[in-house]
Amino acid sequence: MLPRRRFIKNIGLALCSTLLTDRIFAIPACYHQNAKPLRIGFITDLHHLQFKQNEEARMKSFMDEVMKSSPDFIIQCGDFCRPVGSDGIMKEWNRFKGPKYHVLGNHDMDVCSKETIMKLWGMEKRYYSFDENGFHFVVMDRNFLKNDDGSLVDYNTDNFGPAPSPKRNFSDKEQLEWLKEDLANAKYPIIVFMHQPVFITDFFQEIGNAHEILAIFDEANFKATERGSSAKVAAVFMGHDHDDRYGERNGVHYFIINSSTYVYADGQPFYFEEPLYAFLTLDPKGKLIIEGKSTKYKKAPDSIVSRFPTKISNHEVKI
Repeated sequence: MLPRRRFIKNIGLALCSTLLTDRIFAIPACYHQNAKPLRIGFITDLHHLQFKQNEEARMKSFMDEVMKSSPDFIIQCGDFCRPVGSDGIMKEWNRFKGPKYHVLGNHDMDVCSKETIMKLWGMEKRYYSFDENGFHFVVMDRNFLKNDDGSLVDYNTDNFGPAPSPKRNFSDKEQLEWLKEDLANAKYPIIVFMHQPVFITDFFQEIGNAHEILAIFDEANFKATERGSSAKVAAVFMGHDHDDRYGERNGVHYFIINSSTYVYADGQPFYFEEPLYAFLTLDPKGKLIIEGKSTKYKKAPDSIVSRFPTKISNHEVKI
């Protein structure tokens, strides 16, 4: 999370103990003959080494739960670790022998190129999709800067840091064309993962070409409805804001999932006592369940505790 972050919120006091809460959401039913409930281990914004902090204990906590619950796959949603000094993080991550997926976040390119961090992770493509247990999953790359002439350039070695907010967080034309085709050809309900939010964020000057992405989701869902298909964008999971938010737009559920590690405000990071992460369950009968970790701050003034949540809230939505 960048130091320029200024939040305008009014959120209740953070919990003072660790517990698991859940949210239950309706999603399009899946009619795949082999469909069964699918469980996903999810973590975002670990930020290993950004402030010279060793986050291996946080990663171990998440991975211990992963090993106990044996999800169908795990995914990290960006701002994960550095290309040098992250051997311990990757050792923990690789304890899980099932499928593992990565999403590029802006801070993953603080000291390197996309290609460098992708090589460390074994990430073959910066955006991609896959099917699992009767669901279609899409991973996006929102890490481009917009030049004055309208061209886009990859995030590389913190070149996004000095850039003004309206030039940040774009997805390239090649990717958007791929996204249209990928969604049009999907056979199952669609779950999207991206780092930077396209919706329900306070940072309205920093959403890049979010309007283009939302329009693609709208068109894909409209066409799926016309042909009587359940292959619609059902939910979008995002990180980046170090926040806990939910919103619905045109029948799609949007989630900003909180950082595993801290919030940045008033010019400094405020660390959580325990790591935050979540387990997602996708029921082919049309239900999405989010089980999230809750904690408290190690040390923070009331002005921070009252504004920034350290949990995933209970919530229920039916469509």
